[in-house]
Amino acid sequence: MARFLRKLPVANLLVAVACALLLAACSKEDVKPDMRLVEAFVEVRIIEQTYGAEAPAGRLARQAALKKYGYTTESFTQACDAVLNDDAMWLPFERAVTERIDSLLGIPKPVKEKKKGDKK
Repeated sequence: MARFLRKLPVANLLVAVACALLLAACSKEDVKPDMRLVEAFVEVRIIEQTYGAEAPAGRLARQAALKKYGYTTESFTQACDAVLNDDAMWLPFERAVTERIDSLLGIPKPVKEKKKGDKK
């Protein structure tokens, strides 16, 4: 088999590409969202729901919230755009935002089912 693979460089390339795709697929699940961005995002959305998108008081509250988390309007927009434009980051970010909103509403986290072979 090894002799066969050496004769076919395309086969080696295909094996390498398959391994790279597997590694990339596994690493997407390990992406951790920036919790500072999650907190800021949720707070800004709550402010927009409370005051509306155009109210002067809402604008001032958004600026104060962004400052609290270390963002300017521009840097917050850039951080949100980076998440929106990265498929690997979007789903973990969306889950974290949902969990944060649920925690504010007092909704408990869903219990994950244990698979056979899982410890505790």
